[in-house]
Amino acid sequence: PSEQSPPVAVFEKIEVTPLALLLGLMLVNAYLKDTGVWEHVERVLDSASPRKMLVKICIVSAAMSAILLNDTTCFVLTPVVLNLCAKHQARSTMPFLLALSTSSNIGSSLTIIGNPQNALIAVICTSITFMGFVRAMLAPVCVGLALNTGALLVHYHKTIVFDKPAVLDTPAAAAAADVLSDTMAGIDLECSSERSLTPRAGPQWVAYLAAVAGVIGVMLAGWLSGLATDQVAVGAGAMLMLARAMRRRIAGSRSTITETEFALVKGVDYTILMLFAGQFVLVGATVDTGLPQTIFRAVLGPCAENLNASAGCMLWFSGLVMILSNIIGNVPVILMLEPLLASQPAHSARDVWIVCAWVATVAGNLTMLGSAANLIVAHAAESLGEHSFTATRMAKFSVLPTIATTAVGLAFLPPVGSEMASTAVFVASICLCVVLAAHSNRAALLSLLAPRAKGTDDTGPSASAGGSPGGRSPTKPVEDTVSSSPSTHTPGGVESLREA
Repeated sequence: PSEQSPPVAVFEKIEVTPLALLLGLMLVNAYLKDTGVWEHVERVLDSASPRKMLVKICIVSAAMSAILLNDTTCFVLTPVVLNLCAKHQARSTMPFLLALSTSSNIGSSLTIIGNPQNALIAVICTSITFMGFVRAMLAPVCVGLALNTGALLVHYHKTIVFDKPAVLDTPAAAAAADVLSDTMAGIDLECSSERSLTPRAGPQWVAYLAAVAGVIGVMLAGWLSGLATDQVAVGAGAMLMLARAMRRRIAGSRSTITETEFALVKGVDYTILMLFAGQFVLVGATVDTGLPQTIFRAVLGPCAENLNASAGCMLWFSGLVMILSNIIGNVPVILMLEPLLASQPAHSARDVWIVCAWVATVAGNLTMLGSAANLIVAHAAESLGEHSFTATRMAKFSVLPTIATTAVGLAFLPPVGSEMASTAVFVASICLCVVLAAHSNRAALLSLLAPRAKGTDDTGPSASAGGSPGGRSPTKPVEDTVSSSPSTHTPGGVESLREA
């Protein structure tokens, strides 16, 4: 029986590049936290206005996800957002946590290092470069982020409220925030005795900060110049390990915490690496059966031979990717689509993969299971005693904005087709936004339209101020500039307004 069984090439199915990229970014994040950068991020996000704070969360989380991975961003910023909500006594943490998770997913679409599926696509399609990917995704990400932020402000306009005015930071509050962040990140890597021996001040600390900033700058320059993303990330992590070890040696620290324990033991989440490695093996074995390819070709029909043949084919393919990303996950979808997209014409394969990257990433905002970032936010919030971020409450908001954001992004990507098709998709997405706004704010819209409805009847515009018939009310509101004008006190004035 063993001779009749096919060989099991487990390790050949594991893509090393995405795993190495994740490892390197985890190391970089550990040393960024060591510099205290996340404390400054909390100060940047803080605002006395809840709406401004939500907008800041959307922008900062999207920008960080494009560089430090969306999962890492959600992992780090969740306790920061909850701390700010507790500080201001926010009426509900749901809109702020939802802003973090959805904006992180959208922002991670900008680069090939923003999320694991983008890194995997860059490995599969070697014609995709770092800057080429950024240029293609810049417009969809910016417009999609603005659309998602606007939808959050409209849908949660009643709950984005602070029940307590902003207070000044105190040393106790700063210490509590630091402990909260350390607890969540799980990498409180320095004990108090070591901090006393290596204080965060003086020329040694300044030199260490300069070294970290220099390594991060070199890492970004390497990505922009087209070097291998995984090798650059791992190399940056190794250089940061060396920089911190030299700082400890010069400071004469007697701590027993080595760089191996600081970064490789406590700074790396090996469960995530094992999760993706297991997905590679499981999905790879499934692809070997030929079943995914058969299903894809049956569902796509004639479009399977050339997805770039028409806008209809690309939209049908995008819908399929969106649905599957929320059922089996976006990374497994990319692995299953690899054999199908390998048969696409060479001149259109790159564009199809870019569309696939956009749809698979943004589709993570549709449901809680669509993205690991959503689960990280939910788990982190729950571990800190916040249970409001649930799949049901997320689905009440996410369906229409996610579809609209995906459609708007497709309107900016080349494979959708002609300008007419792009315009149609854009108009359809705007209509969905209008429907969402009307559904979420029926009472507000009615209250805004009611004065206009009264002002168009036979009693004239000033009748809405509660005056006598004919529009000559002696007690008109001061702010009603139309009814308080001199012309409205005479019948002729009323008639002139009617004609106007």
